[in-house]
Amino acid sequence: MAEDRTQGEFLEGGNYLIIKGRFKSQSLNLYGILFVVFDAEGAIGNQNIIVSTFSNVFELEPHVGWERYEENIMELKWKGNFNSSMSSSLMDQFKAVSAQPNLNTQLYESASNYDYDRVEIFISDILYRIVHDKNLILEIGIQEITEEEFKAAREKRQKTAETPAAQAARKGYNVEDGSVILPLQPILAPVKGKPLYELKIGDRIMAKIVANSEREKYFIDILNLRVEDHVRPVPCEVIDIKASSKSDPIEILSLIAPGIYGKIIEDERQVKLRMYDPKNTSRVETGMSQMTYVIMGLFALLLLIFIILIYLSF
Repeated sequence: MAEDRTQGEFLEGGNYLIIKGRFKSQSLNLYGILFVVFDAEGAIGNQNIIVSTFSNVFELEPHVGWERYEENIMELKWKGNFNSSMSSSLMDQFKAVSAQPNLNTQLYESASNYDYDRVEIFISDILYRIVHDKNLILEIGIQEITEEEFKAAREKRQKTAETPAAQAARKGYNVEDGSVILPLQPILAPVKGKPLYELKIGDRIMAKIVANSEREKYFIDILNLRVEDHVRPVPCEVIDIKASSKSDPIEILSLIAPGIYGKIIEDERQVKLRMYDPKNTSRVETGMSQMTYVIMGLFALLLLIFIILIYLSF
C-alpha cells in the first residue's frame, strides 16, 4: 500500500520513494507537473516533468497517486499539449541531479525524512533556472511504495495500454492497425495562409513533427526531415477535423506517409495555415524565403558596385 507520511517518519528499507509535484507561474501563464522516483538504493531511477500553457495541468493535486502523474504526463506529451523546450530543459536539470551523488543524496534524504520544506526549496531552485518567476507556486507530495507494487503497476499499464490505432479509433478516427500517430506543429502563414476555420478534409498543409521523444526523432530520420539541427516541414493531407465544442481545441488528424499520421491540436481558430504548394516546397524546406533571395541579390549588387568603384579609383 502506498503511503503519504508526515515529517519525522522515516522510509522503510527496500521501498521506492516518489516525489510528486505541481507548479504554476501565473505571470508567465505556465503550468507543470513532475515526479521523481528513487529506487530501493536511494538513487534516482526515473524522472519526468512537463510544462504547459494549459491550466488544467495544475488540477492534479499532490496527494493523488504517482500513477496518475505519470499517465497524465504521457497523455499530454502524446497530445502535444506542452512546451517542448522548457520540458526538455527541466528534464536535463533533474538528470544532472541524478548524475551527481551529493545532490542525489541531498534530495533523497530530505524526501525520506518527509522534510517538505527542504524538498520544495531544492526543487524550486531547479525550476527557477528555467522558469524565471520568483513568485512560482510549487506544491509537492511524497509517496512510499514497495518495489513490487511499483513494477506491478508499470506492467499492468503496459498490458492495458492502447495502441495508437486503438486510441484513434476510440476518438472516432479511422486508421489502420500498426499505424503511428505523431504530434505535429502547423506552419503558419499570417498573410497568405488558409484560416483554420476554413480547413477541409483533403487539404494539404505544411507541418513539423514535434520531437518529444526518441520515437518522433526516429520517424524524423526515417522520413529524411532532419537538416543539421533543424527539422524540415512535411506536407500532410488532412484526414479528419474534430472539436468537442466551440470553445475546445481543434484536433486535426493528417496523413504524412502510409501508416504514419500526425495530429495537430490548435486553440486559436483564427490562425492561418500554410498550405502545401509544390512550387514553393524547396524554399519552405530549406527556410529560404523570397525576401532572403532579394536581400542576397542586393548584397551581391552592392558588392559589385563597390568593386567597380575601387577599380575606377586607380
